[in-house]
Amino acid sequence: MLIRGRGKAETGLLFTKPSDVVFADFDGRTLEMKSILKPPNESVIHGELYKARPDVRGIVHAHPASIVLTSMAGIELRPIFGGYDPRGMRIAIKGIPIYQSSLTLHDIKHVHEMMEVMGDNDICVLRGHGVVVCGSTVEDATIKAIKLDHLASLNLQAAMLGNVASISQEDQHMFLTRKSTGMGGGGPETLWRFYCEWLKHG
Repeated sequence: MLIRGRGKAETGLLFTKPSDVVFADFDGRTLEMKSILKPPNESVIHGELYKARPDVRGIVHAHPASIVLTSMAGIELRPIFGGYDPRGMRIAIKGIPIYQSSLTLHDIKHVHEMMEVMGDNDICVLRGHGVVVCGSTVEDATIKAIKLDHLASLNLQAAMLGNVASISQEDQHMFLTRKSTGMGGGGPETLWRFYCEWLKHG
């Protein structure tokens, strides 16, 4: 697997460069003996998920403040919006499992416990820690992680405002069962281009 390396020469997640990515086996052992960066301790999360789920081709493990705060405060990530962000709404309607331990996951036993909680879902929130997101590609996993972060941010703000209701059960059912109109684009490729441009100008 390809994974962001750790070490004295790294510049951190936000400023990751291609040279910061290292090649490792699924047990987290480096396959680049000349690299000064090594796979992170939490590479076991990635490796065990890749072993167990052949459909997964990309994994994001990150620590968004919105996820940390909502999970610590027990704020459920509810479908409080609709057409504003259909991808985020779909994540909320499906439900998001929460692994209750806040420890760093670098032990196979704890990773397997997290995977049991995660089940066949592509997302698992780690309470007071962060999130693990799986996708069919790196782009797919990244977009899901971004949408999850936005969902958590809005639920956090809604909790501060007071009693903000979820969208109706009728709307949720209609959203999940109606056929797509095929209009307006907005697929993963479009979203990926948008976020790439956003990074350039952000």
